[in-house]
Amino acid sequence: MQYQYKMRAALVVVMVMMTLSACGGGGGSDGSDPPDPNVGPVANAGASRVVQQGEDVLLDGSLSKDEDGQLVAYRWVQTAGTNVALLNPNSPIAQFTAPKAATRENLDFELTVQDDAGAQSTDDVTITINVEPVADAGANQFVSLNDSETVVVELSGSSSDSDGSVVAQRWEQVAGNTALALSGSETEKVSFSVPAATDAYSLRYTVTDNDGAEHSDTVWVNVTRIIFSDSFDDDTGWDFVDDTPISAQWEVVNGELFQTGFVATRDSFRGTTSFHIGAHAVLADPAVGELSAYRFSVDITPLPNINDLTEGNDVGIVFQLQGQDNYYRVSMNAKFGFTRFEKSAGGKFETLAVNSIGYVENQPVTMTAEVNGQAIVVWIDGDPVFATVDPDLPPVGTIALYCQDRVKFDNVLITEPPVQPVVALSTPLAYSVALTTDDIGAPLAARAVVLNMPVNGRVAFIVDNGSPVDATEFEGVYSADLFGIPDGDHEVVAVLIDAEGVEVDADINSTVGTGGDYYVTVGDSITNGMSDENPDNNDSADGRIVAIQGYQAPLADLLTISKARPQIVFNEGIEGDRASDLNKRIGSILGRHPNANKVLMQIGTNDSGGNAVDPETYKTTVVEIVNKIDVVNGKQVWLARIPHTYLKDVAPLTLDDVRNAIIQQYNTKIREVVDLDVNDNTRLGPNFYIALNRDDLFADFLHPNDAGYQEMADNWNGILASP
Repeated sequence: MQYQYKMRAALVVVMVMMTLSACGGGGGSDGSDPPDPNVGPVANAGASRVVQQGEDVLLDGSLSKDEDGQLVAYRWVQTAGTNVALLNPNSPIAQFTAPKAATRENLDFELTVQDDAGAQSTDDVTITINVEPVADAGANQFVSLNDSETVVVELSGSSSDSDGSVVAQRWEQVAGNTALALSGSETEKVSFSVPAATDAYSLRYTVTDNDGAEHSDTVWVNVTRIIFSDSFDDDTGWDFVDDTPISAQWEVVNGELFQTGFVATRDSFRGTTSFHIGAHAVLADPAVGELSAYRFSVDITPLPNINDLTEGNDVGIVFQLQGQDNYYRVSMNAKFGFTRFEKSAGGKFETLAVNSIGYVENQPVTMTAEVNGQAIVVWIDGDPVFATVDPDLPPVGTIALYCQDRVKFDNVLITEPPVQPVVALSTPLAYSVALTTDDIGAPLAARAVVLNMPVNGRVAFIVDNGSPVDATEFEGVYSADLFGIPDGDHEVVAVLIDAEGVEVDADINSTVGTGGDYYVTVGDSITNGMSDENPDNNDSADGRIVAIQGYQAPLADLLTISKARPQIVFNEGIEGDRASDLNKRIGSILGRHPNANKVLMQIGTNDSGGNAVDPETYKTTVVEIVNKIDVVNGKQVWLARIPHTYLKDVAPLTLDDVRNAIIQQYNTKIREVVDLDVNDNTRLGPNFYIALNRDDLFADFLHPNDAGYQEMADNWNGILASP
């Protein structure tokens, strides 16, 4: 039956064809041939391929065709992957820029073509974005050489490729006055010899991955000629000078210069100010004393006092020294908690910059200062911390090592200034706080100093990875006002850019606070934190304060939380001070903190001791102090009432009723001083006579212990956190 059906179907086809033939074939009524059926177009989107990030990519559909007509329309559409902007999507060839990608990614595109008969065809293509490799040429190198000396320098690069492998690497010299003979230039490690001439060599390390992508990184090798060095085989060549009545004790032990005396007494302040003085080891080399441009560095290790008593007084460096009273100084102090950059002119000190970060005993630090023209840059452990331009910079000077406490020095090095371009932020400082302001549009002032500015170079500032803001230059300082910075902590970067637009150096200052408060605490040893037996809880959580005693760091932590803004609290309490002493010193303290807006004051315990000050005289002095604080930019001041005291050398602790009666009178006068202020810039602080009313909060007859200082922080926060 199936065979018969097929035969019948064949006969029908034959009969139909015979009929069409008898009627004149398949033409129209006019006898013309019928049109051939349309042959559809064929889209060709090209071959899939791998491209590099940032590459201009062509999508080529020009091989698409139509055999029996012509193509009249093209349409490219992206169907997968990170969206890109297609140029000419209705043309045979479209274009886009390959996006940056953290991981290897496929971008899919569809091409649709249409012929003149309306038929369409589509084709797909995949463009794979390769993630470029990462090259790291390593840290910049500093090499110091004596005359006629040569040194072999070895650089070690590293590389990685997240979506493939590194197949080639090469080193090449891009800067330096002497052509270097590179050994191992096509490996990770390259070595070469450098001569004893001050120069800066830049080498570029480039790696290539298996998809042909390249990435480069550069490293500087700064070579400087040594002017002077001392690793202390002996103590010759140094003059030892005491600024206080107590003689320092200098001694070379095992190749290090030790100072083992304690010279930070009440005589360790310059006159009636709060500026510190101590002991110096002055370099006696006359050739060094005639230097006008140099870089000076030394390794410093602050030491604990005998029997592990913690003192934490000044250690640091002096440079551009002319005579005993004219110099620049950088010092660190753990007791007060600061690193300070100062200038002494004729014995009169000026604070150029200060932060609230002290040293840690037994932890070495390397201090470095470069004098170059009118510019000075200071590094701590290789990080630029301070920078300034001083038109009155003395033309020549020598260097010295400075201390008030037990310390050891080693590896003194003075070289010619490196020639590599350097940018250093002078403001805002890292770990600083800019003030709250009612002017929402008030900018954050950014200032920077440049050493060895490239020809036609420029400086720009960046906040939190935002857009660069170009700086303007005036008398060697590069500045810009940064607007729109919200309250909180920020990262500020100064970038040095050469004429070709290449970044040649950058300085990053982190934890720059805005919208907070800047407190200065003034008073006596109770403010300073004497007898705080636990040095481990005196660093603030945000890193702004590093110290060994006092309530300042705990208070800063509490205020940062309660005010929801960054806060900084400086310790300026001076042991043994009476109100009359603070009255003499307050100008120097405020001069050191011109940007402070709030002062916390507690003074009077020492006034109540031997030869007690009359309460009315005490009040008059406190009024004078308050007026001096109020005059300086209208700073607000809080007056704390004085805690009670105990009898000295009596165990168990027994209240000193005679002295406490005087203190209670002083506390009454404090309230009267607050009531006198019509400008409301003077306010009543905590009542420590009541708050510290337990002997378990005291370490001795006068001073709180660690728990007592925490109680002080809590009480200050309770007052200051209130609206």
